[in-house]
Amino acid sequence: MCEARVIVEAADGSEVETIDDVTTIVPEDGFLKLYDLYGGHRTVKATLKEVRLLDHTVVLSSTT
Repeated sequence: MCEARVIVEAADGSEVETIDDVTTIVPEDGFLKLYDLYGGHRTVKATLKEVRLLDHTVVLSSTT
């Protein structure tokens, strides 16, 4: 499977939330729109921090 787990971190490094089964990430006007395997989506105000391909994990830094 090619889905990823997305972790959103606060400025202090603490984990804010985790979003599972993400298949697509689209940047849009300062936000990132995350689409999941089931057709749902969520928009977060964050920047890309790290992509761990072997772990299927994407780490975002919250900008709010």
